Amino acid sequence: MSSYEQLGVVASRSGILVFIDTGCLNIWSHDRPPLMPYGVLSDELTAKANSSVDLRIIGVDAERAGRMLDMSWHPVYVYDQPREHSELESKIEKLVREHKLDARFEVTDPRITHRQRVELAIEFGKGAGEFQFHGMRAVAVSGVPTLRPLRILGTRSSEPHADRWRQVSVECRPDVGIAHSEKAGDVAVDYARILVADIDALGLWKHEEALDGLADYVFWGRDAAQVARAFNAPRLSDNEFGWLNVPVAQAAEWGTAVENYRDEGSLKMAADFRPHSHHWQVMKPTRETGTESGTTEIHGMKVCNFMTTWGDGCFEVYRDLDDSGQLVQIRVRLEPEG
Repeated sequence: MSSYEQLGVVASRSGILVFIDTGCLNIWSHDRPPLMPYGVLSDELTAKANSSVDLRIIGVDAERAGRMLDMSWHPVYVYDQPREHSELESKIEKLVREHKLDARFEVTDPRITHRQRVELAIEFGKGAGEFQFHGMRAVAVSGVPTLRPLRILGTRSSEPHADRWRQVSVECRPDVGIAHSEKAGDVAVDYARILVADIDALGLWKHEEALDGLADYVFWGRDAAQVARAFNAPRLSDNEFGWLNVPVAQAAEWGTAVENYRDEGSLKMAADFRPHSHHWQVMKPTRETGTESGTTEIHGMKVCNFMTTWGDGCFEVYRDLDDSGQLVQIRVRLEPEG
């Protein structure tokens, strides 16, 4: 059996941990209206997203109809749908006619916040479940021990993928044996990384706001050395150049000049503007450590980020339970089947 490596720790106050794509936390609105912030998508797509509605299926056969409709993990709720959703209405009306059901859509007012979606998933899943936000899927698990750090451990895959994670688990009650496992849901990843955090830590997360007023600007690629010479930018590593720990406005100004120079000269170079936010705090050690992981603290709650090592995709999250149904560990399966 593969040996365990510690990726970091997580600490929960609420007893609820969330497994979520770290790179998508710029669109997480927690207990505020679930609106897409401007600047992530085009203005047109942002306006379209922010005109969406959340739907609930009501009626005696609501849950049955929702399962047959198969639009979301929680069968009764369908989030982030067009205000004019005639196609969905037609689908449920067809199900109602064919199966003689009592079910229909109702637009929720107000909309259901991301925080509320977590609670609904946990309630429906009897302690764990999957929820959606702006089309992304994440997983929440309750019953987590509180007020003490929990180790996050990983085991590697076998050759030829021995540098990748087979699974990553949160150790909740390490001295208790596992009797059975239950799937909690799938976490969808577009940025090759997953954050494990207390649900209320997400409400305090600063994704792009510099906590100390500073930022880094880093660039790399085929023509990066040429660009660095043009701007007298320091070498940061074998293949990276840029500036570290400079005021945000200065980093943005230099970054804009660098990117204009690159574009005008049709040069090949990638760049990253990195304000010293919570995202930066977990990504800095993630880029530097052999486990490709990092831990930081948000108002006393430790959160842990790690790279999937398999890139993007959907990854299964399981609850491992003892014979009385108590949570022993939470496990993310990363290695693809087959």
